[in-house]
Amino acid sequence: MSFTGVFGLVLLGVVAIALLGPSKLPAGVEQIWLMITNFRRSQNQLPQLNMEQARVLWARSESPLYDLVQILYGSVEHLVELRHRIFMVIGAMVVGAAIALFFANTILGLLTRPAAGVQLIVLRPTDMIFVYIEIVLSAGAIAALPMILYQSLMFIRPALESPQELSMFRAIAILGMPLVLVFFALGLSFAYFVMLPFAIKYLSSFGTEFAKPSWNIKEYYSFIFAILLWIGAAFETPLVMALLARLGLVSPGAMAKQWRYAIVGMAIVAAAITPTVDPFNMMVVMVPLLALYFTGILMARAVYRKRTSPSAELEASA
Repeated sequence: MSFTGVFGLVLLGVVAIALLGPSKLPAGVEQIWLMITNFRRSQNQLPQLNMEQARVLWARSESPLYDLVQILYGSVEHLVELRHRIFMVIGAMVVGAAIALFFANTILGLLTRPAAGVQLIVLRPTDMIFVYIEIVLSAGAIAALPMILYQSLMFIRPALESPQELSMFRAIAILGMPLVLVFFALGLSFAYFVMLPFAIKYLSSFGTEFAKPSWNIKEYYSFIFAILLWIGAAFETPLVMALLARLGLVSPGAMAKQWRYAIVGMAIVAAAITPTVDPFNMMVVMVPLLALYFTGILMARAVYRKRTSPSAELEASA
């Protein structure tokens, strides 16, 4: 549940594109794959392959990785643009991290406040260094969120051609981006002011007849960041539902009819997000998630557009 745990693979791909360069990325993947292939062949006492022989073998085996490499070779131009936008995002994150560095103590104080009454301790000499690094990098990533959204939209903009697609793009750019930030901020506020006080109070009072709570500060801050980020992401649910409705993939009526499944799903999500096992803290998370679901239905009704078939679009344009 750490900040980079879930997104580690994506982050690795982003770093690879940014550092290796789009033109070298497919060849680099092939070289690594060739080394792995020859290592396995050597274990079976088979002769080594050169690149051309390996490509023939990979193509015959219909490996998904071979198809991925071919896609990378065919999308070098798009990867060049993606690399440029990645550097813009990294620049925004660096600026945000530099600003956060000046306010690191203030951020530390705010994040420590929910642990009132619990002694935070340092178990290793480097724990506080890692705490500061995690705070600065996380704050930098959050500060760069507008740039991440903007660069993402600009990356997909050239692929849009029809008036309907351009109209949807403008709606997302004008309304969607601010709403993403607003809902994320609402999620952070709910996690900080409502959920964490209940969770910390429960965790710090559980089993106190046997041991006095003293928490490692590094683990505490990782726990706090995970809760804030996951709740912030969960509050984007109405926007995702509205986007699906706008694209015509799911109708608001279908969403409303699935409310029973939504309750079960929200209970599972609440159980996964909630750091405690008591039903009360789960309800503290589950009730807002259900409210977000029904808010998403209302937003979906406002923006829903029935999906038309390609033939119908051609007849309409004729």
